[in-house]
Amino acid sequence: MSATRLASATALVALLGLGSAPLPAQQDPGAAQVARALDAESAGRNREAIQAWRAAMQAGAVLQGVLGLERVFSVLAQEESLLVVLDTIVPRHPREWQLRAAQLRVLMTIGLEARAQRAYAAWRDLDPADVTPYREYARVLLFNSRAAQADTVLREAAANLGSTRALALELAQMRAGLGAWREAAEAWREVMDAEPFFEQAVVFSLGPAPAAARDGIRAALTRAPAALGAQFALALLELGWNAPRNGWNALAPLAPSDTVVALWRLFADEAERARAWPVTRDALAAIHAARPDAGVALRGAKAALQADDASTALRLARAAAPLLEPARRPGEVLPLELEALARLGRAREAEEVLGAARAAIGAEGARPFARTIAWAWIRAGDVGRARRALDGAPLDAEDAVTGWLALFDGELETARGALRHAETPGQDVVSALAVLNRTPLERSPELGAAFLALAKGDSTDAAKRFEATAVAMPDAASLLVTLAARIETARRAEARALTLWTRVATEFRASTEAPEAQLEWARALRRRGDAKGAREHLETLIIDYPGSALVPQARRELDALRTAG
Repeated sequence: MSATRLASATALVALLGLGSAPLPAQQDPGAAQVARALDAESAGRNREAIQAWRAAMQAGAVLQGVLGLERVFSVLAQEESLLVVLDTIVPRHPREWQLRAAQLRVLMTIGLEARAQRAYAAWRDLDPADVTPYREYARVLLFNSRAAQADTVLREAAANLGSTRALALELAQMRAGLGAWREAAEAWREVMDAEPFFEQAVVFSLGPAPAAARDGIRAALTRAPAALGAQFALALLELGWNAPRNGWNALAPLAPSDTVVALWRLFADEAERARAWPVTRDALAAIHAARPDAGVALRGAKAALQADDASTALRLARAAAPLLEPARRPGEVLPLELEALARLGRAREAEEVLGAARAAIGAEGARPFARTIAWAWIRAGDVGRARRALDGAPLDAEDAVTGWLALFDGELETARGALRHAETPGQDVVSALAVLNRTPLERSPELGAAFLALAKGDSTDAAKRFEATAVAMPDAASLLVTLAARIETARRAEARALTLWTRVATEFRASTEAPEAQLEWARALRRRGDAKGAREHLETLIIDYPGSALVPQARRELDALRTAG
């Protein structure tokens, strides 16, 4: 400590003239000075706050003053300025636990760990059966990443108290800090049995657990009898571990009481933020089934569309309609209903729904839905009806629907210009533009037919056409074969998909699609039980394509294979 700070702190102690009597018990001692200090502190006037807190202490607000000075000196990185004050005040009020805890915090912050140990021992020896010294010192040690030292303190507490039940929270944090993940989960389970609202603390503590330790955590948090807080904590952990389906599976079987539905809502919010659309859909659908609500149903419909589940989207959108005022239905339900019908290829029904809504929205209100109706006819396989649906629609040469129709006709140059201006390019637009940007051709009916088959939902025909088109478009051949492989993988045609991935990885090994092919080849072999072959292809990806964005994923899957082995 500098001579100036030492003199200042010593002068403060002398000025206070505090005796050894208990801390003042009068009503709001130094209230005016405390209010002034808090005002200065909140405004960032730190020097003024120091003076005000000193005045508050002189007026009798000793504890508030010490804690206030601790905050201000921490902001200024001058924690040692409080040390002389604490060294003087603590012996005069030896059983004031907040002063003792502040002393430990300051000593650890400025690196005087031996003195902190002695201060803790002196406090503990006042009453070895009091849990407070063990708890506060363990917390300070854990905050300063001294998990092993905290373990020693907790062991000492167990010996002196006969139990660590009162220290379950510190025990959980300490075990996580030492990497004893299952033991930490058991301790957190004990904490939440007594106080269920520690889910975020559990996620923060156990979230860093490696993949190999997670099954142990799952077992600890789900063992019978099931604890609601522990189940919710596990659901949030699974979200953080990129296993949202596991997270929802932990909550879905629960009987829908008010508390459970509230937890479902919280989980749905987190899943939505994580863009885990299938489980967001399922959670919102469960909430709506338990407690019907138009807003929840509409959110569920939107999530279902994001999850490419048009059937559920249609059901939820229509379930929301009777719960809304009639004036709100055209604006909130109609767009979702029409989009879902379009994706299902139910074009005639979509036209009927839009026709029934015309009385409410008028001709101008109906015009923007022409695109959706056109897509419905495309999905139904009738491009002619799609074109007629666009008559009078507010389209221009750069409209995405115009681009798709041009692509289906094989007019690549027109499609290339229009699709670049799609307002919200999805994966289908990205895939189309990727192919169009690879080839200089201005026309290709074969490519158009492949994308039209995909739009109609005929994935088998689309995959065959993409592969066949690769022969006539060598510049885009690797991507076209990759598109075919992705389609076959999605429809679980394992043998066919593996043949295509193998072709991309070997015939086009210098292409940008080759790393993806190696990864998918490895996954296919793993599903077949060939762990050795899967490892070889993951290693090939990591070594031969070090700049690929897929390398981190390959490393994770390789680690998982090694752990399983």
